[in-house]
Amino acid sequence: MPGPGSETRCPTRRQKGKAEARRRYILEALERPRTQAELRDALGMSNSGILHLLRRMEHDGLVRPAERVCRTRIWERVGKSASGRRS
Repeated sequence: MPGPGSETRCPTRRQKGKAEARRRYILEALERPRTQAELRDALGMSNSGILHLLRRMEHDGLVRPAERVCRTRIWERVGKSASGRRS
């Protein structure tokens, strides 16, 4: 029988690790603007899952919707450094 602390500790760590990995991937992928569908397919997530993640990251000030073409939203990274825009 597991100890009282082991039940609550492990699942939280696992979930947090996966979420952090997804956030890192999104930030790396947004070196150029990408559609929600591109990010969804690359991470193997559902439409609602990727939208939730992007909105959380938007709330945290990491990404923003750059433009909308018909029903397609294009996302970009917020606060790109000047070095990322040099020619």
